[in-house]
Parts: sequence; structure tokens; C-alpha cells
Amino acid sequence: MIYFLYLLFFILGACIISFLKVIAHDYPQISLSRRSHCDYCGRILRWFEIIPIIGYFIVHGKCISCKNQLDFSNPFLEFTGGLLLCFFLYIGDFSYLSFFVMLIISGFSDSFFGYVYPIFYLLAIPSLLLRFNHVHWLVALTIYLTLILLHKKYPLGLGDIEVLTIIGLLFGLNSFLYILLLACFFCLIQYFWYKKRAFRFIPYLTWSTGIIYLLSYLMFRQNLL
Repeated sequence: MIYFLYLLFFILGACIISFLKVIAHDYPQISLSRRSHCDYCGRILRWFEIIPIIGYFIVHGKCISCKNQLDFSNPFLEFTGGLLLCFFLYIGDFSYLSFFVMLIISGFSDSFFGYVYPIFYLLAIPSLLLRFNHVHWLVALTIYLTLILLHKKYPLGLGDIEVLTIIGLLFGLNSFLYILLLACFFCLIQYFWYKKRAFRFIPYLTWSTGIIYLLSYLMFRQNLL
């Protein structure tokens, strides 16, 4: 029974990632009648092609019609989403779920358009209420004011500042610094690999937050043993 439950949560997590990507791409022009289509030829996808993860491998990673290679990041992100939801089930704590939903949809939006709609931040409210900490409010205020001052001199996006503030509000100063450093490290890798000088920062923050959250849990569990 427990394995079936994990399978169910894995499928649900993969579907959530796929759904969040569509919302981030289409917002605010969301249509309930929208049909998934090939990004290259515009062909409407058949039902088995839109199955999370599996659909990609059924068509061998290529559009059936135009034969263009499909982006492997789609099944990879869906797989990661499935693992994330299974991880929450494993530790028995879903208090951070709404925060990660906010972070993921913001990462998609930043990746697509370089912009994050402020309404997405409301998704993090349940996590902020469940993990309320008075000290973290002071940390978040300090982070926000510091980054606003830096924004006048350095090319920091307002979306980056807002997301970083929410991260500080939820995780506190120590975890915030680890998350920020890891995200900057990812940017450095991107810079040396692709020689790019401009970055969409929130996707890196999303990955670094997930990694630091996982490592923090593992370290906490190790201390209990």
C-alpha cells in the first residue's frame, strides 16, 4: 500500500510541475480550452504525448510530425517534481509545499519572460503562516532593504529581490546565505560554460533552495541519530 501511495504522489508531483509550467507560460492569458501543441510545427499533441515523463519517451524525444527534437528538460523537471512530492510524503511535512509551488512557478516565469507576476507570491502564504518566526521577519526586512540599496547600483531585478526576501523570511539568515551562495555558484558555472553575462536568477534560486532544504533535513536527521 505504501508503495502505491508513493507512486500516486510521484505522478501527482510530475503533473503539478507540468501544470505550473503551463500557467507560468500563459499567465495572464489563461484559456481552459487550450490544447497542448508542438512548439515547432504547432500540431496538437495526442493524449499519450502529454503524459508526464512517459510521453517524451513514447515518441523517442521527437515530434511525430516535424521530427524536431523535444526539450529533455520537460521530463527531467517532471521527474524532479515527482521526487519532491515523494520527499514531502517521506518526511511527513508538507508545510513548505506552497512555498516551493510559488518558487517553481516564479522560476518558470523568470525563465520564460524575465519577469515574475507578484500575484504568484501569494502562493507562499500557507508556508509563511505555518513556519512563522518573529526573528525571520527582521532578517527579511534587512535583506530587502540591503538589496534595494544594491539595486540602485547593480543590475538586480525586483523579482530577484522579492523572491530572496521571501526565502529569508521562511528560512532565516544562515540558510538564506547558503542558498544565495549556491545560486551564485550555478551562475558562475553558466558563465564559464556559455560565456553569458546576463542570467535569469530565480531558476538558480529554485534549484539551490531545494538542494539546501534537502541537505538541511539530512544534517538534522543525522544529528538525531
